[in-house]
Amino acid sequence: MNKLEHISVFLPEVSQFFDLSPGAKVVDGTLGLGGHALHLLPQIGPSGHYYGFDLDQENLDEATRRLANHSTQTTFFHDNFSNSVERLNEIEVTQVDAILLDLGLSSPHIDEAERGFSILQEGPLDMRFDRSQGITAADVLNTWPEDDLKQIIYKYGEERYAPKIARLVVEQRKEKPFEMTSQLMDLIEIFMKSSGDRRRVATRVFQALRIAVNDELTVLETTLPKLLELLSPGGRMVVLSYHSLEDRIVKNVFRDAAKACICPSELLRCECPGESRFKVLTRKPVVPTDEEIEQNSRSRSAKLRAIEKK
Repeated sequence: MNKLEHISVFLPEVSQFFDLSPGAKVVDGTLGLGGHALHLLPQIGPSGHYYGFDLDQENLDEATRRLANHSTQTTFFHDNFSNSVERLNEIEVTQVDAILLDLGLSSPHIDEAERGFSILQEGPLDMRFDRSQGITAADVLNTWPEDDLKQIIYKYGEERYAPKIARLVVEQRKEKPFEMTSQLMDLIEIFMKSSGDRRRVATRVFQALRIAVNDELTVLETTLPKLLELLSPGGRMVVLSYHSLEDRIVKNVFRDAAKACICPSELLRCECPGESRFKVLTRKPVVPTDEEIEQNSRSRSAKLRAIEKK
């Protein structure tokens, strides 16, 4: 799959939940290759505007090329969506009508071996969304203490073999530093003999490293409440997540935002207006249809949650 064959997830559902009108302002916190943007831009028309953020400069360049016909409707930022409120305020945008976060990897991250995200291809242990800064997965494996490695593999990968994997990493890096994805796969093969088990464990370990390298969960948990405040009355946020850790954060933030009482827990009685400013639109997460999964197998684990500001 090349960049042009990237298939965005939940296109009809995202449109349905947003129900955009001409002139609407949309923030896409994870622009990727611009798949959702291509679908939503005609709905907001020439008077609307689409603000896109992405940490990956290569993805941003490709999205800019794909959306060239909409250049007057778009403003793009090479930045983390955690900085979106501040960046938008700089250009005097203080309220928007829709916010989209698609937390999945883009196709180039998976398909391009040099990015180091794939368990199926030989490549450097990088895993940074923004390759111009930050630590790599190799840095984590080669320098972090054994206990820290164990904690991230267990917490971010939900992998029960975390203690054994961390111990083996520390032992092996004394002989040779980790540089390539194959070295990590070889390590897992030491104690996982069946190919199915190796793939399962490797997927979880790679996920854990990717989350640690990009600080994904901390960014998500701290930024969602700020983004909710960016919504105008009647505005909606849609978040697409791909594993239970992300989905749990989204569910909890949305639930807390929709509570009627926002008083601190130490108060004995409610002293706030007692009126919720948000309404959760998805009691349970929306999951892909069988048809979508058949067309795009990478959508299999996706979940959609939506919330509206009253």
